Amino acid sequence: MMNKPRIGVVGTGGISKFHFRAFRELGVPVRIVSDLRKEAAEPYAREFGAEYSSDWRRVVSHPDVDVVTVFTYTAMHYEISRAALENGKHVICEKTLTLDPVQSLELGRLAESRNLNFYTSYMKRFFPASQKAAELMPRLGHIMSVYCRTYQGQGGVNCHSGQIPPGMMPQPDGSSWIKKMAGGGVLICGGSHIFDLLLYLVGKPVSIDSRSFTRKGLDIDLMHHAIMDLPDGGVVHFEANWHPLKRIGYQGRGWDEGFEISGVNGRLILQTPVWNEPETSPALLRYYDNDAETWTDFAFPVVNPFIEAERHFIGQIEQGIQGPQDRYTGYRADYLLEMARRSAVEGKKLPLEWVV
Repeated sequence: MMNKPRIGVVGTGGISKFHFRAFRELGVPVRIVSDLRKEAAEPYAREFGAEYSSDWRRVVSHPDVDVVTVFTYTAMHYEISRAALENGKHVICEKTLTLDPVQSLELGRLAESRNLNFYTSYMKRFFPASQKAAELMPRLGHIMSVYCRTYQGQGGVNCHSGQIPPGMMPQPDGSSWIKKMAGGGVLICGGSHIFDLLLYLVGKPVSIDSRSFTRKGLDIDLMHHAIMDLPDGGVVHFEANWHPLKRIGYQGRGWDEGFEISGVNGRLILQTPVWNEPETSPALLRYYDNDAETWTDFAFPVVNPFIEAERHFIGQIEQGIQGPQDRYTGYRADYLLEMARRSAVEGKKLPLEWVV
């Protein structure tokens, strides 16, 4: 069994703070931190007694690093992750894995061929409510329908027909900041988590028929709807929306995200809190048992799923096993995202042909 794996971090933007907190709480040694912005990286380097470099290549080749963690913009994930794997490092990468499912599949295969651990950090799997939902799924029997959504409030800003926020506007080079950062709009930024949870809880759909709304003058989608067929006849209804409704959702904060899964033997209702404030409320889960004709409301503690995800990934690396989340998690979400986008562009239903 490996001692605490030594970490090298690439990218110290906003999302990295959740991961650094996990490293702090787990007592994981951080050996090197890299970001082009020295002022963003140095506080973490000082805290962990780590080296700083402006060049990510120093991280992936560092002799005292066992695991490379990638928290950069999605556009950089492929190059960094590939280089890390080629240098014999395990990899934990933020979602979405890459901008191209072909590249995501390639990374999974490379990691498998080198017997290296490779994780895409879809942290919403690590809410206790999500894990309990996965445990209860077999009790539902044949799945008839799934309703899943991510309605992400924009603080009352009506970007659909009102004033467009500056961050959504194309820059002088023709591309918006969001497009550069994530590769797309609400489908990728929000829908990726829902697609991953769909795959985790329900499994792989066999076809997808999507519609998307991109406002004139923008290069990102503001709304996306899809209907997916399940192998045994069930139907998935998906929607993602950057909306102006201030008080919807169970927290009353404009964030309305979750699942309603109906099987012939019961129903599950899962709701997740605002992504960047996960410790304000627990994720919620209700279960209806049709045989008993009873509802169960589960009470879960408030947890930070970023910490729980890192705890799991690092624990698996210590044990020398990949564990239940395989190397192709990121690929599957990226493939479903790409097919949703293509279906919307082509305006037709498309078959889903899963490689793994």
